Amino acid sequence: MTPINLGIYLENFFSDKKQRLSELYPGLSLNRLKDELEQYARQKKINVDDLFSSRYIPSNTNPITSFFDNLIKGYPLEYIRGRAHFYKSEFDVSETVLIPRSETEILVETASSFLRDWMKMSDERLRVLDIGTGSGAIIISLLQEMHRPIEAFATDISKDALEVARRNYFNLRFTIPRESSLRLIHTDRMSELLDEKFHLIVSNPPYIKKREDRDFVHHQVDTYEPHLALYLDDDKYDEWFRILFKQVLSSLYEEGIFIMEGHEDHLEDLASVCSMVGFSSVQILKDYTNRNRFIFAKK
Repeated sequence: MTPINLGIYLENFFSDKKQRLSELYPGLSLNRLKDELEQYARQKKINVDDLFSSRYIPSNTNPITSFFDNLIKGYPLEYIRGRAHFYKSEFDVSETVLIPRSETEILVETASSFLRDWMKMSDERLRVLDIGTGSGAIIISLLQEMHRPIEAFATDISKDALEVARRNYFNLRFTIPRESSLRLIHTDRMSELLDEKFHLIVSNPPYIKKREDRDFVHHQVDTYEPHLALYLDDDKYDEWFRILFKQVLSSLYEEGIFIMEGHEDHLEDLASVCSMVGFSSVQILKDYTNRNRFIFAKK
């Protein structure tokens, strides 16, 4: 093989594999791919000053070759790098946690607005809970947004996910007010916290029906992201959420707020369940594509 520089190799790779890459990574551009490769190289302690002008020869021992191999297999870019951008920060991710999505940033924005409004009315230390925290992206982003101390809690049924969240909290602690705190708890939903009270509870729980919805899930998501955080059994779906909503309602202070991301096809039914368990008001909020995406409920 005639040696060529990495920049030309990348351009040829993108051109030759364009159809395959567009199926695996919808909307992926050459510039995005170049940026991801540069970030990957930096994480691998490779000098990036002349990265794309340096000679490149594929090799089993070259981490750059591993990048291309994983890419063509359809391995998510965020898992290849082990990092994902969400809201205003980069978070560690692995196959034990969902890759945070841009639409979930709406949940952070909405929750931040509510907390700021509450802070205007009260000097009390606000308490916040994130159910099914995964990488911790939601709760850590919330803590970063608040200039006053927050007492935060986050739960997950996966111990491995909590390790990722713990690492992200450690890495980003310097971006959070010193007096704020985050306690990570291994439990299903909020079973270990039923005696606690919160001003705000947020959640991005598993909300895809395993049988009814799975065929509509992108192949890449279904193959690589954790099913524990994606799917619920169809016959247990409504009851799973009814239990969640009851736990949340009993754990909120009066006037407290619950914000949850959900599946557009099931959100109206879940909003009805949410109303039936006793929330005083329940609204459905839309995402960037004008699809039903969130439940906003007030005690």
